[in-house]
Amino acid sequence: MFPLGASGGGLLLLRVALSAALWPFLAATLPSPSSSYVFWLVIGMSLSLLTGLLTPLACVSCIVLAGSQFVSLHSGLAMQVLPVPLIAMALLLLGPGAYSMDARLYGHRVLTLSGKKVADWK
Repeated sequence: MFPLGASGGGLLLLRVALSAALWPFLAATLPSPSSSYVFWLVIGMSLSLLTGLLTPLACVSCIVLAGSQFVSLHSGLAMQVLPVPLIAMALLLLGPGAYSMDARLYGHRVLTLSGKKVADWK
């Protein structure tokens, strides 16, 4: 769930790429004031992905946002929308990586059974 080393670095790059792929959604929502909730949703998802906080929730939100944008297709972002749910699904299945807030908050623990240390992943 929280791999270290090159795998963790690759997951960090995947989170950064997904966060950068969300910026066209911001450009699409800026002209219309009625979609300000989408603007703040995208900002929140981007910050969550960059820091690695609540990554599974941010990935599911990205999939829903990109799916709704792909279904409507009124903004002309069809080719820009397609990578977002694919990257989000990959990140959802792989996890946030060791270089994330999720790893710090919910990560590796020391497991002890009857006084003997079984695993120490720190």
